[in-house]
Amino acid sequence: MKRKIASRKLKRTCSYCNRPFNKSDIYYIDRKVVGIGSYVSACEFIECPKCHYDMKRSKERFKTFVKKCHHPIVDEVWHHIPGEAVMEPCGKQCLICGDFT
Repeated sequence: MKRKIASRKLKRTCSYCNRPFNKSDIYYIDRKVVGIGSYVSACEFIECPKCHYDMKRSKERFKTFVKKCHHPIVDEVWHHIPGEAVMEPCGKQCLICGDFT
């Protein structure tokens, strides 16, 4: 993500909260350009500073949450018995952090 300052009022808005950008506002832009043969396509994601901070902070909070996850939502995992057409339970998997017990 590149940090930029708007030199004039932009017609584009924040991709998450739809906030417009006026002159001298800070915004973050991530632009991807893909070219296949004679076809060229571009995609832009624009974030306001508030959404940029929230997204960055959310990833960090999730990483700390996974470390102390007490596995409130579990799903029973079933696998085939080798050589037979029936399945047997082989353990439980947390649907939040993915831990297999």
